[in-house]
Amino acid sequence: MKRKFVVAIEEMVVQEFELFAENGEEAMEKAEKKYWLGEFVLEPGNVSFRQMAIMKPDNEFTEWVEF
Repeated sequence: MKRKFVVAIEEMVVQEFELFAENGEEAMEKAEKKYWLGEFVLEPGNVSFRQMAIMKPDNEFTEWVEF
């Protein structure tokens, strides 16, 4: 008999952005601000990592598997 499964898929999208700052801390602060303001927007399709796990019918997750 077939059972219902739920598959969770997680992706990591990477894109580089340039900005000017005095140091790394300021660069991170500026980048985060630009991200939340919608100025730094990642394009779909630049996936650098993906993994999935299967939720069993008894609500236990399997280990994450990279694919």
